[in-house]
Amino acid sequence: MNLFDLRHKRLSLSQWATAYSYDAAWRNIEVEHYAYLRDRANQLLLFSEITFEIRNFLVTEAFDKYQAYVHLNAEAELGWMLHYRYDVLEGDRIVAKIGEGGHLYSLDHELLGCVSNTPGVVPRIIQYVDYAPVVVGTLDGLQIHRPTGEPWRMALRRNLNVQRWATS
Repeated sequence: MNLFDLRHKRLSLSQWATAYSYDAAWRNIEVEHYAYLRDRANQLLLFSEITFEIRNFLVTEAFDKYQAYVHLNAEAELGWMLHYRYDVLEGDRIVAKIGEGGHLYSLDHELLGCVSNTPGVVPRIIQYVDYAPVVVGTLDGLQIHRPTGEPWRMALRRNLNVQRWATS
């Protein structure tokens, strides 16, 4: 049994599996999202839409993904990770933002560079000037060490207002 097989059995299971796949909720509100999926599986069992075995399977899958995202979210708070957003600070002032794709933008939305995460190489932010790569800074944990100027600090930006998947 897997989620793909269950997805097409009932609309309610398809909706549950879609909510399970909603990564933005896992990245931003993992505890609430797990609780929602667990409660929704209990509700489906209560209304006799699924068996106890399927309910246990769904809750176990959700718990496994919850544990994985707790680990990923903890790592994202210690250093840059793809698919997470960061504010870039100079002192206490936000000077730029790094988006989910690893692009560094100024506050007026000018592209300042992209994070290059080549395996075996220190992650760095590169900007291409006349088709030539220029290193804007290197990443060390939540610090951006720039060749000119003081290092910038990154702070993980969590969207606590993310909408959880509503399955009604």
